[in-house]
Amino acid sequence: MWKWIKSSRVWPMAGALMAASLLAGCASTVTSQVTAFRQPGWTDTPPRTYAFERTATQQNDLERQTYEAWTSDQLAAHGFTSVPRASARYVVRLDYSTATRLVQVRQPVYPDPYWGPGPWGPWRSPWGPWGPWGPQYVETNVQVPFYAYHVEIDEAATGKRVYQVTAQTQGGDGSLTAVMPYLVRSAFANFPAPNAQPILVELPIDPSVKPAAKPASGPAPK
Repeated sequence: MWKWIKSSRVWPMAGALMAASLLAGCASTVTSQVTAFRQPGWTDTPPRTYAFERTATQQNDLERQTYEAWTSDQLAAHGFTSVPRASARYVVRLDYSTATRLVQVRQPVYPDPYWGPGPWGPWRSPWGPWGPWGPQYVETNVQVPFYAYHVEIDEAATGKRVYQVTAQTQGGDGSLTAVMPYLVRSAFANFPAPNAQPILVELPIDPSVKPAAKPASGPAPK
């Protein structure tokens, strides 16, 4: 099984912003980091036929079949057609993973708004309840879910890998199924993407969202 590199250092700024949004409960988008690698000189020229490759234990995995269907929608938007394995030009493999990790977040801490006793009881600063300096900030470790979606495209005849892409995101309620539509769409938003050039893809959250039949740069999903 493909192993996701569990390192938040690949996108520290995006990670910090997303974690902060998660704590504030105000996240309205899903931001994914997408990184692709492609064989030098490879282009997605016709014929664009493919078949999914699965292990014996994956054949009856309904979760995998769902994610494969969403992946097929994105491939179809780029002119790819699913065919039997024997006649496919490409073999497509996908994998996905989730993990929970500690992320350091800077949070405000509000001191006691009362400065001290007075002749008529405690009194407040004329600048507001926390004085002229505002709140203090501390570094806090919070547990944040991380998710990854990975696709590999190989030539069926030679086994040579021509393209692979990984989309990663974090936050949410720990449900991989809830974020997978965004990961799938993000992975194919710039297909085929330039080699080894990480990009951030931001998609608005929609409670009824399903993977669109078009890439993120095209028409909005129905």
